[in-house]
Amino acid sequence: MFYKQPRPEQTLSHAGRPARQTLPREFTVCAWNWQKSKCAGWAEEFNALAEAADVFLVQEARLTPCVTTQLEQTPLYWTHAASFFSLKEQEPIGVATGAKTVPEQIWFKRGAREPLLKMPKMTLAVLLPLETGQKLLAVNVHAINFTGLKPFEQNLARAAELLLGFDGPVILGGDFNAWNQKRRNLLEDLARSARLTEVPFSPDTRTRCLGRTVDFLFTRGLKTLAAGVRCTDASDHNPLLARLILQ
Repeated sequence: MFYKQPRPEQTLSHAGRPARQTLPREFTVCAWNWQKSKCAGWAEEFNALAEAADVFLVQEARLTPCVTTQLEQTPLYWTHAASFFSLKEQEPIGVATGAKTVPEQIWFKRGAREPLLKMPKMTLAVLLPLETGQKLLAVNVHAINFTGLKPFEQNLARAAELLLGFDGPVILGGDFNAWNQKRRNLLEDLARSARLTEVPFSPDTRTRCLGRTVDFLFTRGLKTLAAGVRCTDASDHNPLLARLILQ
């Protein structure tokens, strides 16, 4: 095994200070795979996005001391769910969700392991209070890669459990590794079953693998006012941004 898996009590950690008690009816969401924040210019790019976002869905979030310091300086409250710890530095690596308000509830689901390094993927969901009195469910997914369809389908099923059990407004976003048509079909099946609408991007400069987009945003009970992709060299993925309003 090339990593250390956290015990249940080690999985979740928190950082930052929320700017609000509730989210407004109109807000901005960002989804971005950080590539473990190892590229030059990451901090500058992250700070700009963190200022713009009310909800921030991150994949490949490695909590180095530098990254933790950056999180603490944002107007967002961060919840990190560790898939594993790096062997040398013992730094947690997983998914992180930031929001301008503190989540009322948090769920995490660890998926199947990827075949070579045996590293699991993580799904993180937070329930956020809205100023209308409603709750927003934000589900952050980093889907399994380098496998056949069955583990990928099981990975999506964990997200489906959360989505199908909630009737209110929803954001589903992240790196879904949907690099072939069969994977894309399963993702679309999930969206249909959970009554989700895919956020469109034009021009579509999302990161591609084997010619197919891998990063997505979906919503339920929300209208997309604007959406765009920010091209960057600060990661091997371009961040997605969408301005949303409650319907």
